[in-house]
Amino acid sequence: MAVIKDRSALTSLLKRMYWIEAEMEQLGTWEARIQLMGDNIEALEKLSHDSDRHWNILQKWLLTADIPIPATAPPGLPAKIFDFTGMPPQRIFHEIMKYEILARDAYVDILNADSAVIEDLFPEEINRKEFIQDIKGLIKDEEEHRKICAKQSGGLKILKTR
Repeated sequence: MAVIKDRSALTSLLKRMYWIEAEMEQLGTWEARIQLMGDNIEALEKLSHDSDRHWNILQKWLLTADIPIPATAPPGLPAKIFDFTGMPPQRIFHEIMKYEILARDAYVDILNADSAVIEDLFPEEINRKEFIQDIKGLIKDEEEHRKICAKQSGGLKILKTR
């Protein structure tokens, strides 16, 4: 695993994760709610509520580090529009699960960033400790989300074609 070794890389990843939590995951869960019309609502509410909490946590750390909150999709993120029309519930949850895995892995990368980079971003030790605890909490939540999606998808595996 490559370690984040500079401030700009960590800053970019934090902005992307903020955007994914605040915009992309919210759009995905709302589109899923429209398509499922009440089915699996408890699982979707858990994902949506946690995503709200996650972007608030990321917003706090962006502001603490004096990083502007992105008003548009940061570079490197597509303008993703979810379209679950006609998909069975299992496939919808499988698609959502891809983003839960992406988020978990990104938070692991943030946690494993070079300690000097984290120190540069958060010079006060109390902030660094709280930041690390928050990121560990996000990793735990995203793994729980992955498990929820895996359960709701019934272990659906989609074969890749060439």
